[in-house]
Amino acid sequence: MSNVSDRNHVQSSFDELRVFTRSVGLLAILTALLYLRAIALGGFLYRNPNGSLNLTPVLFVLVLMATIGLVAAWRWECLGGLVAVVGAISVAALVFTTFEANRLLATFVYSSPFLVAGALCLVDWWRHRRT
Repeated sequence: MSNVSDRNHVQSSFDELRVFTRSVGLLAILTALLYLRAIALGGFLYRNPNGSLNLTPVLFVLVLMATIGLVAAWRWECLGGLVAVVGAISVAALVFTTFEANRLLATFVYSSPFLVAGALCLVDWWRHRRT
């Protein structure tokens, strides 16, 4: 009986976790818009001097995917959180394997907003799921 009353209390009271999750998600979305602008201005048609493949469009799509996941998480927390986390891990893998200088810092900077916000969405969904 205590579990039911706890769940009703969570549903009826001010939910600090949900507000925190949405706030972090909004900040991550704003950060993502800056990243997308910077990536787009970096140039999709830029050719590397050594002739290797330009991965800028791939990075743009992965950041866009993670951003769409965060936007979707406002309605569908589980699905949006999963998309954001998968996008963050994909961004991290791409940045880590392609950046030459400050690899760990660049990986952290590019992927952490999506990873943290997506994980918070999943925690919030898990806490509020109906069994």
